[in-house]
Amino acid sequence: MYSLLAAHDALDHVLPHRFGKPIKHWGINWTSPLDIVSIGPHDTYFTNQILMTIVAALIMLLIFPMLGRRYAAITAAGPDRNVPTGFANLIEAVMQFIRENVARPVLADKTDRFMPFLWTVFFYILICNLLGMIPLDSIIYLTSGGKLQHIGGTATANIMITAGLAFCAFVMIHFSGTREVYHALVAGTYGHHHHDKDHGHGDSHGHDHGHGHGHGHSHHAGMSPPAAFLVAPVLYVWNFAPHVFKPAQTRGIGDVLLWILDFVMWLILLVLEMIGAVIKPFALAIRLFANMVAGHVVLASILGLIFAFQGSVAMNYGLGVISALGATALNCLELFVAFLQAYVFTFLTTLFIGASVSPEH
Repeated sequence: MYSLLAAHDALDHVLPHRFGKPIKHWGINWTSPLDIVSIGPHDTYFTNQILMTIVAALIMLLIFPMLGRRYAAITAAGPDRNVPTGFANLIEAVMQFIRENVARPVLADKTDRFMPFLWTVFFYILICNLLGMIPLDSIIYLTSGGKLQHIGGTATANIMITAGLAFCAFVMIHFSGTREVYHALVAGTYGHHHHDKDHGHGDSHGHDHGHGHGHGHSHHAGMSPPAAFLVAPVLYVWNFAPHVFKPAQTRGIGDVLLWILDFVMWLILLVLEMIGAVIKPFALAIRLFANMVAGHVVLASILGLIFAFQGSVAMNYGLGVISALGATALNCLELFVAFLQAYVFTFLTTLFIGASVSPEH
């Protein structure tokens, strides 16, 4: 048993391992212009990392409804007993931190609207990261007598899984921005955020801006929901890039030329903004993937020193102790990184959502 544990490859935690036959065969043969991306025929397998994403989801479905019921019971018990304890108190502290210190400074009065998504992203990534630190595959392999292999691993060490998380963030970012434009069009407040000098107290014209764009512009007729549904995506794209030369009014030929110049510059800036919109989720995916893989690679390298340098008995024992202590310290660092990367992914997603739903967008 000890020799098996010593010979175990720490990289198994970050490598996908296939179970059974392919789920589906994809007969795709596509090459992008300029031969940048090429996709050929391939198979889709059910892997240990997909299994761990399901396990993480099941853990969330088991824990959070239970904590919600317990919290509801505590709240119903009255103000004297309205204090969660133990694990519920820990989870509440983390959720409160995400809401008050991460989301609210960026989203302000829109915070509660996005908290279910942000909490889900944070805890899902955190649980996947923590599960990857537990050597479930080794434990199950030993307890099953070598019959079950690779039942475990780090789900967030798979670039496709982190890309899926980043894609969810991408959809939420731009859907939220389009939705904000839609509601402003229906309310008749679109384009009047420049009056918002004192949110929640109105401006000198008596407008109430308690909800971002404001809802007190009674003299502006709102657009019908079907029309707003069609126009909102167009306006969202129109405002996706700044209009640096747009004149305040169109009075003569000079203003018309400014409109033309503004449109040309807008097209150039729109291309750059679109590239940035794709790069942002790409960076989210790569950052999470690289950090989860890096820790296990370094851990494997440290443990590999035991076998790479064979010498006297004293040297072997000394190197073994040093490597074991180094691996222990690195595991402590990985525990910190597991929390840090969940926080960073959530924090950056919050920033991107805040930029898309701001009235100035």
